[in-house]
Amino acid sequence: MRMQQAGVILSDYATLMVEILKDNARPEVAAVYEAMDMAWAKLVGQVAHAYGK
Repeated sequence: MRMQQAGVILSDYATLMVEILKDNARPEVAAVYEAMDMAWAKLVGQVAHAYGK
């Protein structure tokens, strides 16, 4: 809570991985999602939630 009040933008690991990839058209995307053991729809929901959409 203190970090958020200090202006830190909180995120989760899935959102960070997507931001690192930057482009879902990259060939390594499937391997990254598989390594996270996370369905695409769930990942999109987390990213949307992180950005408040």
